[in-house]
Amino acid sequence: MTTTAQWLLADVAATDTLTAKTLPVGTSSTRRVLLRTAVAVNPGDALDVSARAQITNDTGKIIGVGSALWVYDVDLEPVVPVSERPWSQIAPHLADNCDPDRHHMPLHMGAWWVVPADWPPGHRVMVAYQAAAFRTAPAAGETVRVDQGYGQLVVRRYVPAPAPV
Repeated sequence: MTTTAQWLLADVAATDTLTAKTLPVGTSSTRRVLLRTAVAVNPGDALDVSARAQITNDTGKIIGVGSALWVYDVDLEPVVPVSERPWSQIAPHLADNCDPDRHHMPLHMGAWWVVPADWPPGHRVMVAYQAAAFRTAPAAGETVRVDQGYGQLVVRRYVPAPAPV
């Protein structure tokens, strides 16, 4: 017999505020945060994350675009810069090519992440949807546009249901 944990929806956090207007085209990682939101969590909670955005490729070249979902502790002590905090990837990278004929490329991603047992109770987790643009020989200053009005990040926080009596 297989059993599965039962979950209760405790909170929903959502944003459609895109933090990047463009993605620089590079030859390796040029990740930029597209969307982010913070959620107070406890060990054993679970997050159901869905994210979407859209880019426009006006370069006339084939551009690869990859995205992934990441988390980090907002309330980490001692306070350290965000770039130096430990980030954990909660969904594998997804990537596709956007050629000049395609022009617009939607980005979609989702993840289910259970907050680890060693997470400090009550600390907020920042959920960040990141993307990067790349090609073999990018031109200096080359970018793709992050289309405003097409992004959304939704984080549903679930808590374990009480055990049946």
